[in-house]
Amino acid sequence: MGRNDRWLLGDLFRALGGQRREHEPSGEPEAPASEQLRAACQVLVSDIGEASLRAVAARALDSYTQLDDAQKLDFFTHLLDRYGVETERLKDAYRAWEQTQDQRDLTELFAAVEPHRQQLLRRMNHAPDATLALVQMRADLRRLLRKHPELAPVDADFQHLLASWFNRGFLRMEEITWDSPREIHDHLVRYEKVHPMPRRRELRQRLQPKDRTIYAFFHPATGNVPLIFVEVALVKGIPSHISPLLHPDSSIAPTKADTAALYSINNALDGLAGVSFGNLLIKQVIDHAQAQLPHLENYVTLSPMPGFRRWFGAEAQRRAAAGDPRYAQLQQDLDSLGGRLGPEEDPAARSRLLGERPKLPKDTLADLRERLFPVLADYITHRRAQDGRPTDPVARFHLGNGASAWELQWPANPGTEAWRQSYGAMINYRYQPEELERRHEEFVRDRAVSLGPQLKQLLASPGTAFTHPENHTMKGNPLMSQPFASIYQQFLRRVEEDPHKALFILPEGQTVSYAQTLETVQRIAAQLIEDGVKPGDRVAMQVEKSPEAIALYLAALQIGAVFLPLNTAYTGKEMDYFISDATPRVLVCSPEAAADHQHRDSLVVETLGAQREGTLLRAEQGHTDVYPAGPEDLASILYTSGTTGRSKGAMLTHQNLASNCEALLQTWEYTAEDTLIHALPIFHIHGLFVAANMTLAAGASMHYLPKFDADQIIDLFPRATVLMGVPTFYTRLLKNQRLTAEACAGMRLFVSGSAPLLASDHQAFEQRTGHAILERYGMTETGMNATNPYTGGERKPGTVGKPFPGITIRVVDRESGKPVADGEVGLVEVHGPNVFSGYWQMPEKTAEEFREDGFFITGDLGRFDQDGYLCIVGRDKDLVISGGFNVYPKEVEECIDAHPQVQESAVIGVPHEDFGEAVVAVVVPAPGQAPESQEILDFISEDLARFKQPKAVRFVEALPRNVMGKVQKVALRQQFADLFTPADV
Repeated sequence: MGRNDRWLLGDLFRALGGQRREHEPSGEPEAPASEQLRAACQVLVSDIGEASLRAVAARALDSYTQLDDAQKLDFFTHLLDRYGVETERLKDAYRAWEQTQDQRDLTELFAAVEPHRQQLLRRMNHAPDATLALVQMRADLRRLLRKHPELAPVDADFQHLLASWFNRGFLRMEEITWDSPREIHDHLVRYEKVHPMPRRRELRQRLQPKDRTIYAFFHPATGNVPLIFVEVALVKGIPSHISPLLHPDSSIAPTKADTAALYSINNALDGLAGVSFGNLLIKQVIDHAQAQLPHLENYVTLSPMPGFRRWFGAEAQRRAAAGDPRYAQLQQDLDSLGGRLGPEEDPAARSRLLGERPKLPKDTLADLRERLFPVLADYITHRRAQDGRPTDPVARFHLGNGASAWELQWPANPGTEAWRQSYGAMINYRYQPEELERRHEEFVRDRAVSLGPQLKQLLASPGTAFTHPENHTMKGNPLMSQPFASIYQQFLRRVEEDPHKALFILPEGQTVSYAQTLETVQRIAAQLIEDGVKPGDRVAMQVEKSPEAIALYLAALQIGAVFLPLNTAYTGKEMDYFISDATPRVLVCSPEAAADHQHRDSLVVETLGAQREGTLLRAEQGHTDVYPAGPEDLASILYTSGTTGRSKGAMLTHQNLASNCEALLQTWEYTAEDTLIHALPIFHIHGLFVAANMTLAAGASMHYLPKFDADQIIDLFPRATVLMGVPTFYTRLLKNQRLTAEACAGMRLFVSGSAPLLASDHQAFEQRTGHAILERYGMTETGMNATNPYTGGERKPGTVGKPFPGITIRVVDRESGKPVADGEVGLVEVHGPNVFSGYWQMPEKTAEEFREDGFFITGDLGRFDQDGYLCIVGRDKDLVISGGFNVYPKEVEECIDAHPQVQESAVIGVPHEDFGEAVVAVVVPAPGQAPESQEILDFISEDLARFKQPKAVRFVEALPRNVMGKVQKVALRQQFADLFTPADV
């Protein structure tokens, strides 16, 4: 530092005060480096000129280099505490912008949001060679961060600034040779972490042979220090083991090679960890190699899987706790190979560092490989972070650069570090130049993972990572999963594929195409945004069934809102609860009901009628942007019922909906060639998240009926392929004389759910039509869990079949939670990507309903028969399902008990051939009173939806109780089991 700079810095330090005392001699400050650094920081954020700025910044960085680790920790803590966001300024700025929505206030809000340390770091960067010094500073911070996670906000500021400074436009690629500067060689040796080079001699082996080279990317701010380097070997065939790449017996002429193997890719600056240099960097390497050697056929990697063993250990433990020991056994078998031993203790482990294969019998290797490969394929393909990308960092890099996950290799690298990470397993990612940019875009847009033939085969075969032991207390099947795509993304794909295809076929014969639906969706999305809806806000709907109601659902998904469908039968008091609990930003109701909700604060009310009338469609210009919802983001809240308390809001994620839809499409072979008869309500999981989602995702069509009508449905059979309904549908169809085998000749599938189907109806329907009804099992919290087979097995009356792909079901003892034997009744529990994330604003209730290993306790009682079919025999609690709708007795009982002539009541469900179960109220009159049944029904009619109101009221002198005083509803159900005989219906 020159004399003028020292004078200027000293003058600035004196201006701060407290850094020099009057009796101290003039000249450069003698304060400790840590104090000088703090003082320099304070000067840097003040108003100083450019010359002063450069001098102080240089002094700050010089002072930093003199700190030990304890002082560096103190400095980073100082940055966290002293140079954060001004809370009051931020609050004031937000209030001002919220009131005015003015661009100037928005600018001030942006300035207030930024922590002061970002300005400080930018000013430090004015010093000569400051950028590299700040990169090193962040490397120190990241090292300290491991024990001091509270410093994460400081690291986030470093990363934000470095990401803006180190963008791809500034990078240049160079080929490194043995004649390159020694400084570069030393840096490569130091930062080679995938396949370390203990000596410089090994670098020569990777540079000098004519079939070996290294490409490095440089930035102007780092001089001869590379940011990333890529090691390439020219070989014949796709490599399956690392040893020939690191220690070749001989080199080959580049003209004889057919493959460029990118076998090591390293970030050469620790301080730039997590900073993206943009995608398609590897494309530059491939383009260069392709230009030099146009005859090359393959561009592949041989890459590690650094997160596999950690994930596998946790997964093995989880599955063992759930009763599946196979992962734990595989883990034990792999551990027995000695991979845990370090090189210092075991000569055999030292030899593994040289890349030698374990000396194992061929049959042992084959057995381990057969068991390990499906697990590896599952890890690479299905294990995703919240943003939908693979959890494995190397997979994220290559897939983001446009590669395919091509082929698994094991044992491929028995080195100690590779063994610690993945038991020596590696994977070839393949870059196909003509497909590279398309795959990159698909990965960024849809998180789509392109797979090679080997991985496709592994994921499509039985025995993948989703399978479970062949017992009937826990049952599961593999899911041939595609990369995550939300329901809305799948709908968009169908619009692109066949925009003019009919999505809705209306009763009068009109059709609404996929393209027309998208136009309506985007207009509704624009209106919702105009109403102030932001991602995560709830959008409630209580309207009659129409194509526009489905469009509203899709619009909510498009903008990242949470869709809240509500039964049209809900009354004012019930709506009060749902609105206050879910706090939606917008409620869409019928025009007639709008006045009922005008009193609600902070609620925007839009209207939609069955004939498109109302305010919802008033936006003329559609909103086309799509919110990038991740798999774990909420898509919908669907209120369910319990036997006690108020309704619970089941939170369903995009992954819940998409994975369940995928399983349904696969199992029922539902395709774009199908035409569905849709006569279900769309505020229910069956009508919306089964029937509608499947149709939208498959690109199929649906006859869209406002309600069930037996004659109308039979008329549609010749023009349809699938009917999805509730048991009531089939009971009423059987009463129609027009239901014949000839009438159903064009149909391929009849599905029943939402309530138990009477075995007599199942048998009668098959005798009349030749079709066996396919009964499935699901619930609001999980979607569909099990199904009778579409092909390859018998559809058995009285059962709900076997689990859908990707879903595990077990039956456990109610007290101990342990699996019960075949044929024994126990609690039904479910695990899989379909299971909801919890109850809205009910963390304690959520915790009660899940086991520690992640299984959801359904509350249903069931058993597996000798063929592995699940039979539901009742409910652990007293939930009543009438006509496919859940009715919880406590709510009905509270309404009845409020009648002045009633002492107490018990509400039960009894068999009903039309509704599955009928709601019955058993009432004890108050002393000296004799109310009439109709009087009770009239009293509660204003407070309860019609489907909740009892079909019958019976009076008793007292309710049966056990010794603990609990009402014995089992005895009541037995007493009134024959209340609804066929003659009485």
